[in-house]
Amino acid sequence: TSNVSADVCSTLFGSTSILTLSLTDVWICVAMSVIVVTVFLVFYNKIFAVTFDESFAKATGVRADMYNLLIAIVIVVIIVIAMKFVGSLLISALIIFPALSAMRVFKSFRSVIICSVVISLFCAASGIIISILAGTPVGSTIVSADICVFFLFCLISLVLRRGKK
Repeated sequence: TSNVSADVCSTLFGSTSILTLSLTDVWICVAMSVIVVTVFLVFYNKIFAVTFDESFAKATGVRADMYNLLIAIVIVVIIVIAMKFVGSLLISALIIFPALSAMRVFKSFRSVIICSVVISLFCAASGIIISILAGTPVGSTIVSADICVFFLFCLISLVLRRGKK
C-alpha cells in the first residue's frame, strides 16, 4: 500500500482507536471469547491436571498431549484475535500481567484463574474508556492499566505478608 508505515504501526501496536474497529471484528471477538470460555469450563479438570502435573495426569489416564494441544490452540486463537486490537508487541503483556497480578495474592489455581479474568476485564474496560477520553492508543492504554493493577497487587501482597508475621 501507499502507507506502509501506518500498516507496520498498526501491526505492532494495534488499532489506534477502538472506534476504527468494524462491527464484524467485535462480533468475531465476542464469538471467539465465548468459545474459549466454554472450552475452558468444559475441560477445566483435565486442563488443571495437565498444567499442574503432566506426568501424574498421564499416569492416571488423561490424554495429556491432546490437552496440551487444546491449550496451545486456545492461546493461538487469543493471540490471533488480539493482534488486530492491540498489536503483536503488546499481546504478551495482556496475557501475562493479569496472571502475575493474581498470583501475587492468591495461591489456588481456581482463584488465580478467576482473579485473572476479573483483572483482564477491568483493565480492558478501563483502558478502553481512558483511551477514548484521552485519545491514546487502545492497546498500550490497556497494558498501562494492567501494569498499574500489577503494582497494586504487589502492594496488597506485601501488606498481606506483613499481616501474617
